[in-house]
Amino acid sequence: MSRIVLFGGNGFIGSAIRAQIGGVVAPPRSEVDLVDDRSVRRFLRSGDLIINAAGYARATDRSSVGLERFRRENVRAVEVLADEAARTRVAQLIHISSVAAMGHREGESLTEEMLAAPRSAYGVSKRDAEVALARRADDVPITILRPTSVFGAGRPLAVALCRIASLPLVPLPDGGQALVPFTHVDNVVAGVRLAVGCTACHGGTFIVGDERSYRLREIVEGLALGMGRAAFRALPVPAWVLRLAAGAERRVRAPGRAPLLGPTRIETLTCSISYSVGAFQRATGYRPPVALDEATRRIGVWYVRHRNG
Repeated sequence: MSRIVLFGGNGFIGSAIRAQIGGVVAPPRSEVDLVDDRSVRRFLRSGDLIINAAGYARATDRSSVGLERFRRENVRAVEVLADEAARTRVAQLIHISSVAAMGHREGESLTEEMLAAPRSAYGVSKRDAEVALARRADDVPITILRPTSVFGAGRPLAVALCRIASLPLVPLPDGGQALVPFTHVDNVVAGVRLAVGCTACHGGTFIVGDERSYRLREIVEGLALGMGRAAFRALPVPAWVLRLAAGAERRVRAPGRAPLLGPTRIETLTCSISYSVGAFQRATGYRPPVALDEATRRIGVWYVRHRNG
């Protein structure tokens, strides 16, 4: 029976995969260097099914150190892993990419082939990794999964929205009308599970997420309910006002505390975008198991339990 080998098992998506898919072998990060071919080779066997959830995911990082990490951890590491997977003759390499590789800020029912120039260094690194894998498609069976906006307990954007939802008067950019491609991390794990060993997925690139996007207001209201708030008072706020508030917050924020709203988050919450998961559904029969109301309830409950921790 083939082993399932997971790289990046300590990350947000990786830890969920490790917890929910049985029999996964996850080499400790301290024991493997994904840009060292000999280090990677030690953990691979012929016939393995590899899941790569490793990489640097701080999408807003524009520092020189961050740019180098994107190249090293999101591109070079993928090239090395794919080369060693081919050399070892693994059965499949599943790579967790991102819709950031597609480059869009807005759009409706976007499909896998609808590409634009990536809008961040993170997106560029994800696109470059996909290009690198395409060059190796004849050498190893590769499946690329592009999750949409992944939420879950502890995810920074989810925490920020919970902080907003906990306010007496909830400020919603442009009234919360923007469509957000929200999906719970367990839906991504369900997609990974279906892709493992799926020959129909070999050589394919698939968007994985919910079947539709949601109004920001729907998401925040759900989080408020999960936090035990029966009454929800919203204050529609123009995006430009939020940008001013974000600048003021930045000046007074305690060192080390994450911002409630930064420029990238404001853009995320004011631009409408939706993706189609139709291709992945046709290949695997995928249906996201965690609906919006259950996802927001879980996150809200977690936030209440941990906000003072």
